[in-house]
Amino acid sequence: MVVLFLADGVAEVEAVTIADCLRRVGLDLKLAGVTGETVTGARGVRLLADLPVSDVPDGPHELLVFPGGLTGAENLMASKRVRELASAAMTADTPVGAICASPGFLAGLGLLRGRTVTCYPSVADRVKSGGAYVLERDVVREGNLITGQGPAASIAFSLALVELVLDRKKSEFLASQLLYS
Repeated sequence: MVVLFLADGVAEVEAVTIADCLRRVGLDLKLAGVTGETVTGARGVRLLADLPVSDVPDGPHELLVFPGGLTGAENLMASKRVRELASAAMTADTPVGAICASPGFLAGLGLLRGRTVTCYPSVADRVKSGGAYVLERDVVREGNLITGQGPAASIAFSLALVELVLDRKKSEFLASQLLYS
């Protein structure tokens, strides 16, 4: 199972782009509602979750994805269940994706110490204080961790997730279908 976590304050462009891309390639994606069944994004767009975060089973998972939005990332941190799932996934070397402000959430849990990542510039100091090395790039992959800088990187981030979980050919095919060059 692939799980994308939705919390109030999520960056809608990231959540919807990632969900669209992962479903286009046939991944069994579930949208997990952290703050309720209906989540209100940072720009007021309402998104409907497939299941509550309490129903997300313990791993193993194919992939866990944490979209950004500063308030969204704060709401991820406020959820004990999300913290448990993120910690277990990073410890087990499960594929994990975090974009925008969400690397700050992972850094706050001590999960990025010694890792090379990217993130939204306003959370870079928080990520660095968590022991990570921050690059100013759209997408950074280190092992089974993919990080994205922000909303504009949503498609590149999604393509990197597809390559990580499936393969390069699927990612290239998806890019061609999206007319992404």
